[in-house]
Amino acid sequence: MVAATVLVMVTLVVMGALGTAMLRSYLFGRVDAQLLAFASAPGPRRLPARTPRSRPPQLPTLFLVEQVSASGRVQALGGSGRGVSPPKISAARLRGPDGPFTAAAGDPRHSWRVLVRATGGGRHVVFAYSLDAVNSTVTRLEIADAAAGAVAILILAAIGLPLVRVSLGPLSRIEDAAEAIAAGDLSRRIDRPAAETEVGRLAAVLNVMLGRIEAAYRAREEGEAHARDSEDRMRRFVADASHELRTPLTSVRGLAEFCLQQGEAASRAEMTRLMTRIQHEATRMGVLVEDLLLLAQFDEDRPLDRQPVDLSSVAAEAVLAARALPHGHSLTLLAATDPVIVCADSARLRQVIDNLISNAFQHTPPGTLVTVATGSTAGYGQLTVADNGRGMTAEQASRVFERFYRTDDARSRSRGGTGLGLSIAAALVEAHRGTITVDTRPPGHGATFRVRLPLATAGGGPADDGQPPARDSPAQAAPCRPAAGEAGPGEAELRLQESDSRPQRDHKAR
Repeated sequence: MVAATVLVMVTLVVMGALGTAMLRSYLFGRVDAQLLAFASAPGPRRLPARTPRSRPPQLPTLFLVEQVSASGRVQALGGSGRGVSPPKISAARLRGPDGPFTAAAGDPRHSWRVLVRATGGGRHVVFAYSLDAVNSTVTRLEIADAAAGAVAILILAAIGLPLVRVSLGPLSRIEDAAEAIAAGDLSRRIDRPAAETEVGRLAAVLNVMLGRIEAAYRAREEGEAHARDSEDRMRRFVADASHELRTPLTSVRGLAEFCLQQGEAASRAEMTRLMTRIQHEATRMGVLVEDLLLLAQFDEDRPLDRQPVDLSSVAAEAVLAARALPHGHSLTLLAATDPVIVCADSARLRQVIDNLISNAFQHTPPGTLVTVATGSTAGYGQLTVADNGRGMTAEQASRVFERFYRTDDARSRSRGGTGLGLSIAAALVEAHRGTITVDTRPPGHGATFRVRLPLATAGGGPADDGQPPARDSPAQAAPCRPAAGEAGPGEAELRLQESDSRPQRDHKAR
């Protein structure tokens, strides 16, 4: 606003000065023309040397005529100065240029426009015109310009200040928004004024910029949180893997040293026992390494060999294999009456079921009932592994599929594994475009793991239920090749009660 006021003042001063100069030039031009016309008239040239007092000269009252002799004596020939002292003219100006010039009067408040004509014999006739009227006109114009400028500035201040305040209001809101964002409110945005104004367009651009900055900041926060989470999981993995590997390594080293100490004195039965224990510990290390390699392969999105597979048949094989293990649990299979054909890699699907059964055995006391059930619903094949053990808390259920997570912080081998079994199962199910969830019950009532896999279509591909795949990976993109003579899926009914009337699909172990 100050700059605008200064600009207006400078403009008014320049325009006033230009107008005054033009008016002054115009008026001086008229006076000069009148002087030249008066000096060229024959009347004044024939005036007598002394004007009789009885007959005043017939001249305009603004003109003054004087004669200056060679000796410098001044004699008035006519005219009237209206009480104004005559002009003061030096000898140099008498002999100077013939054009009109301005001369001061005896009184500094007055001036004359003078024209000098030589008459011979060293004498000169001076024609003068009083500039009081011209100066008065110019002065009034200057006063009018100054008054108009002052009024214009006052009007500008009275109208401009409110307009400036209104127009700068959005900038104040932008300032408030910037302060709020600097204080940490990254979701704050600028109230957008009219889009056709410069401030409105600026606010729109700033809002877009702020949105991108917030997104980048949130992404960085999420990345940092993910990095911290990965670091925590890696620490847990190092602790778990160190414990899991240290124990069998210590056992293998101790058994090997004991075997060397025995030497030839050891019996064949003792050597067989020692070698069997060494083999058992080496197998434990191999399982851990294989689990880690398997997770690494799925991180690289290795493709699966997907074919139409009967989910009930794979579950029956897993239950039969688990029955041969010394686990002390009751294991029951409840299979659907009709085949449940899913598009899956049978070996990896078997691994999922084995891991879920093994997890139930490890985290429940002996004598616990573990139920494996299969069925189909809404375009999906469904597998459930339920137990009536001690169950888990909601916080444990939310993290149970994380890699290297263990519900037991004591890291006792008798109370759980390395925390990779359920992670591997989740990775395999996800690679099959399926889902795996856990349902928790009140403490002491067990837990239920539920796996859903897409049913195979008649052409051998996965059923399209309109849902997007869980992950966009080569494992999911691999086609499902139909096997020769494989039966198509049927409408299956999941029966959750035990029955001994289905020997081929119902296996009960005590």
